Amino acid sequence: MSTKEIITYIESMSFKDRFAVLEATLNLIKNDFQKSQPELDHIEEIRQRRRNFKIKPFNLGEDVTVDRDMIYSERGI
Repeated sequence: MSTKEIITYIESMSFKDRFAVLEATLNLIKNDFQKSQPELDHIEEIRQRRRNFKIKPFNLGEDVTVDRDMIYSERGI
Protein backbone atom coordinates (compact mmCIF):
# COMPACT_ATOMS: atom_id res chain seq x y z
CA MET A 1 0.00 0.00 0.00
CA SER A 2 1.35 3.45 -0.84
CA THR A 3 1.35 6.35 1.59
CA LYS A 4 -1.46 8.10 -0.30
CA GLU A 5 -3.59 4.98 -0.16
CA ILE A 6 -2.99 4.64 3.57
CA ILE A 7 -3.91 8.28 4.18
CA THR A 8 -7.05 7.95 2.06
CA TYR A 9 -8.02 4.83 4.00
CA ILE A 10 -7.41 6.55 7.36
CA GLU A 11 -9.48 9.56 6.25
CA SER A 12 -12.42 7.25 5.64
CA MET A 13 -12.21 5.84 9.18
CA SER A 14 -14.20 7.07 12.16
CA PHE A 15 -12.57 9.37 14.68
CA LYS A 16 -12.32 6.57 17.23
CA ASP A 17 -10.53 4.32 14.75
CA ARG A 18 -8.16 7.11 13.70
CA PHE A 19 -7.29 7.70 17.32
CA ALA A 20 -6.58 3.97 17.77
CA VAL A 21 -4.23 4.11 14.76
CA LEU A 22 -2.40 7.07 16.31
CA GLU A 23 -2.04 5.27 19.64
CA ALA A 24 -0.71 2.14 17.95
CA THR A 25 1.77 4.22 15.93
CA LEU A 26 2.92 6.04 19.06
CA ASN A 27 3.47 2.73 20.87
CA LEU A 28 5.56 1.45 17.95
CA ILE A 29 7.69 4.58 18.06
CA LYS A 30 8.12 4.27 21.84
CA ASN A 31 9.25 0.66 21.45
CA ASP A 32 11.75 1.61 18.76
CA PHE A 33 13.02 4.42 20.97
CA GLN A 34 13.54 2.07 23.91
CA LYS A 35 15.41 -0.40 21.69
CA SER A 36 17.78 2.35 20.57
CA GLN A 37 18.53 3.42 24.15
CA PRO A 38 22.16 2.12 24.07
CA GLU A 39 22.84 4.58 21.25
CA LEU A 40 21.67 7.38 23.54
CA ASP A 41 24.27 6.37 26.15
CA HIS A 42 26.93 7.33 23.62
CA ILE A 43 25.29 10.72 23.20
CA GLU A 44 25.32 11.22 26.98
CA GLU A 45 29.05 10.44 27.00
CA ILE A 46 29.62 13.16 24.41
CA ARG A 47 27.56 15.64 26.43
CA GLN A 48 29.60 14.83 29.54
CA ARG A 49 32.85 15.50 27.69
CA ARG A 50 31.45 18.83 26.46
CA ARG A 51 30.52 19.81 30.03
CA ASN A 52 34.06 19.05 31.16
CA PHE A 53 35.63 21.14 28.39
CA LYS A 54 37.54 24.09 29.85
CA ILE A 55 39.11 27.02 28.06
CA LYS A 56 42.33 28.33 29.48
CA PRO A 57 42.16 32.04 30.33
CA PHE A 58 44.40 34.33 28.34
CA ASN A 59 45.47 37.92 28.62
CA LEU A 60 45.10 40.51 25.84
CA GLY A 61 47.72 42.70 27.50
CA GLU A 62 45.29 45.27 28.83
CA ASP A 63 41.87 45.52 30.41
CA VAL A 64 39.03 45.92 27.95
CA THR A 65 36.01 47.88 29.14
CA VAL A 66 32.77 47.59 27.26
CA ASP A 67 30.41 50.54 27.14
CA ARG A 68 27.18 49.07 25.82
CA ASP A 69 25.52 52.46 25.43
CA MET A 70 28.34 53.65 23.17
CA ILE A 71 28.27 50.44 21.08
CA TYR A 72 24.50 50.61 20.63
CA SER A 73 24.54 54.33 19.79
CA GLU A 74 27.16 53.68 17.08
CA ARG A 75 24.88 51.07 15.57
CA GLY A 76 21.90 53.37 15.74
CA ILE A 77 20.00 51.13 18.13
